[in-house]
Amino acid sequence: MLTPDLVVLVPGFLGFARLGGFYTFADRLVAALRGLLEEPLGYAVPVVPCTILPGHALARRQRHLLDSLGQLATEKLKGVERIHLVGHSAGGVDAQLLTCTTPLDGGAWSRGDERVRRRITSVVTIAAPHYGTYLAESRLAHWGENPFRHPGALLPEAITLLHLALGVPRAAAALVGLTLASPNDVMKFMLEVARHHELIADLRPANMERLRSTFDPDPAVPLTCFVTGTEVQPQGDRPSDPFFQDLYGLTAGDDQRPAPSAAVERCGGLLRRVVKSRPGLVIRSESGAMPASIDLGLNDGVVNTVRQLVDPDDERQVGGFVVADHADVLGHYDRQDALIDGPPYNAGLFHSGAGFGDDEFFTLYRRVAHILLKAIPGAGFEWEPVPAVVSVQVT
Repeated sequence: MLTPDLVVLVPGFLGFARLGGFYTFADRLVAALRGLLEEPLGYAVPVVPCTILPGHALARRQRHLLDSLGQLATEKLKGVERIHLVGHSAGGVDAQLLTCTTPLDGGAWSRGDERVRRRITSVVTIAAPHYGTYLAESRLAHWGENPFRHPGALLPEAITLLHLALGVPRAAAALVGLTLASPNDVMKFMLEVARHHELIADLRPANMERLRSTFDPDPAVPLTCFVTGTEVQPQGDRPSDPFFQDLYGLTAGDDQRPAPSAAVERCGGLLRRVVKSRPGLVIRSESGAMPASIDLGLNDGVVNTVRQLVDPDDERQVGGFVVADHADVLGHYDRQDALIDGPPYNAGLFHSGAGFGDDEFFTLYRRVAHILLKAIPGAGFEWEPVPAVVSVQVT
């Protein structure tokens, strides 16, 4: 294929683009984004989910991502002039750090590295822990790193895993592909996850805050961050299930959580100002409740909302505030056509009760596409935020 533009989707902690019949980025996400780009451009724009090292340290993931981009842009495709990175969760961190002026392993970028990096034209991150996440400080994270060193966490973790197991039947349609996967592939993946926990340590708030003070982003590469967050819904038509409630509580932290850096505090202030002054940036369903407060504890079940920005002083960096959980924005939500009665025909993963649906999904990726189009010379595309669904009040 001969194409000047390539979009690469970068996955999070688990690192796989596909495991058996389960895709990290739902197939409709790839199709929707490609269609939204090709319609105004009039030429093919491949949207390619890549695979990255699950659980490995950020430095190793960076090297692997850079090598993968080089193969895609020079060996598998021809004529690629611009690479657009769209990263979810830790994949967003990987994508943004790749545009920094120095590599994570020290030294300087090689000539070969620069040949690839010069083609990176835009970066979009979604639900990315740019300043870490309290989940990486939680009992679940410490227990996962070494269960034998934290025997006291065994009972609460067993309860959390039980809540996950009870939720699996609801998500069977989304997870059925895992049971059909090659046993060898599944075994290799599970062993890889079991062996590598370095990324958990890297994503601890103190470590990410320290990293942010050390590495400078390249101002020539525009960065846009979509932040996610939704509060636990204890009751109503869409109550949060116990597993999401467990994750939300672990990610929110408690009174003993480490104090945030001044930069994180400023990110929270920036986000509150932007949501108040530009309510059109909010993406939420009519049934989804806007969080009462955008504070340090607000999260999407995995990443704290105020930690999903990079520059606490750049309002242009905020692409949108999405009332959704961590998996909703990947296309893994309870899909239910408003005009067709019956149960959801594609189950989500977390069941947060955020009310995220097809309308919100396509609004989000229409905005992502518009941001990428603005980075393509000659596309002639300008984007303005859509009107607010409802008036928004946050404290």
